[in-house]
Amino acid sequence: MKAGWIGGRRFDLAFFFGSALLAALVGAFALAVPRAIVPLFVAFLVLVDGPHLAATWARTYLDPGFRARRGRLLAGSLVWLLPGLAAWSITRVTGLRAPMDLFLLVAALWSFHHAVRQSYGVLAIYQHHARTALPARKTDRLFLHGALWLAFGLFSFGHPQNRVFLGLPADPPRFLAILGLGLLGLLLVATIAYGMYRRTRFRGEDARPLLYLLGPALGLQLFALFVVGSFEPLVPRPEDPEQAFMASTIVGGIVHGANYLGIVAAVSRRRFERNDERSLAALFGRRPLAAYAAFVLVSLGYLALNAARGVLPSLAPAPRGAALPDLFLVMYWGIFFHHYYIDQKIWHVREDQTLRYELGLEAAS
Repeated sequence: MKAGWIGGRRFDLAFFFGSALLAALVGAFALAVPRAIVPLFVAFLVLVDGPHLAATWARTYLDPGFRARRGRLLAGSLVWLLPGLAAWSITRVTGLRAPMDLFLLVAALWSFHHAVRQSYGVLAIYQHHARTALPARKTDRLFLHGALWLAFGLFSFGHPQNRVFLGLPADPPRFLAILGLGLLGLLLVATIAYGMYRRTRFRGEDARPLLYLLGPALGLQLFALFVVGSFEPLVPRPEDPEQAFMASTIVGGIVHGANYLGIVAAVSRRRFERNDERSLAALFGRRPLAAYAAFVLVSLGYLALNAARGVLPSLAPAPRGAALPDLFLVMYWGIFFHHYYIDQKIWHVREDQTLRYELGLEAAS
């Protein structure tokens, strides 16, 4: 793998840039053929979403060296499986839905924060390779975070289906609708203007960081929320926000999952290519296709969990809100809480020289 790239030029073009093109094509296909949305969602769970979770476990729990160094983290992080079970238990005992609703609100916010954080992480790696000027790094960070969270807020409170789920009228008051459209227009104009400003103000710099920011990190998310999302729900009579926004989830999730799988593959390759360790993690690191096949196999269980919690139409084991689907629902989010927590602990390049090498940020010592 060449310096200056996360995994190599063709590797990066496929995982970090090409994934956005693939996601856009999938979104367009879902809009053209709405009846395909559930099969597309199943394929997304098995081929992208599940494998990106499994990649975290392979990078941590299957690596003997990591277990030796960070065993306390691996054991302690399992506590994140408990909040959902606590919310479920309180709801069952009291009959009040509020604990579950609060838990799901936290899940939605943490999920989006996690996606924003990963996008900035990949951007920061490209900024390092490009030797982006410090002022540009700071403005990139502020613009990316601000734009993504503004988009999330506009979508959450502006889409009619979201408003219904929030207990609000589907159509907002006229002044709020005008304000929302104005802010969306401002966001789109600001994105174009920021791209022009960055190219003019920092002329001559490597274009990769800006292309990643405006494309996979931001542009694709705006496409998922405000182009694909404007036609949702594609599933007839959705029972919850997940069913209502399956296509948007797929489009954004493809980029997020492909980026993560790319990062883990590149890191694992560099970690194990120079030694003869015989652990399962080392085998996966040297043979990424075998690793991916194993992740897909594991994801069949992940698909079963999603079916059990009722996200796939007509496959719920009991009516929505019943004890069993809710139990599987909190188990699902507990797995993701665990993923989010571990993920924010294992990618600190400033404190880990080995990780800097594995990400291609510096030569081997």
